[in-house]
Amino acid sequence: MPFRLLGLLIVAALVYVGWMERARLAPYWHRLTDRPAATAVGTTGRPGVLALRRATDKVDSLNGWGADSVTLSASEMASLVGAGLDQRVRSELDSLAVTLGEGRIAVAGKIRTAGLPRDVLGPLAGAFNDREPIQGAGPVQVTGPGLAAWRLDAFQVRDFEFPREMVPRIVGLLAGDQRDSVLSIVIPVGIGRVRVHPDGVTLYPSSQLP
Repeated sequence: MPFRLLGLLIVAALVYVGWMERARLAPYWHRLTDRPAATAVGTTGRPGVLALRRATDKVDSLNGWGADSVTLSASEMASLVGAGLDQRVRSELDSLAVTLGEGRIAVAGKIRTAGLPRDVLGPLAGAFNDREPIQGAGPVQVTGPGLAAWRLDAFQVRDFEFPREMVPRIVGLLAGDQRDSVLSIVIPVGIGRVRVHPDGVTLYPSSQLP
């Protein structure tokens, strides 16, 4: 009996530590399960007027000055994302922030949970407030002149991360009548390719792809 009680105490302690340290343990868990995380591990930035101006100036250097490439900071990338997202999606997001990862970005903010499907939330529907912190993550690629696609493969509300197969439906509801997990981002013309790293985003001109 004492050994059984000790075992229960150890399990309870592990559960408690796992919950308290969930943010730090999540990347390792996703690595073990091969499941994309709704977070990124690089620098974080928020959109701003000056950051957007710097970003557009750098893009202009690709076109006008013939630069081989330019690198955006997290704040500059966040400004391009904030300005380029569909206004229907952007208007639902408060406190937008972008975190850079290796080959992907994570966008965080606060959103109205009324737009999320009740049947997807299930028993958690009543546990959410009117506005909750959300985060989505996935790779970004240029799909055409002045247009990029952000393909979400992970999405979470507060601490609840949705199964990957539910992500397209949630993204579709946020973006309107859409059947996949891609959000379009309007970008300045002249960007041919995007490479995301934890410390910056490298843009290449459309006339010179690496």
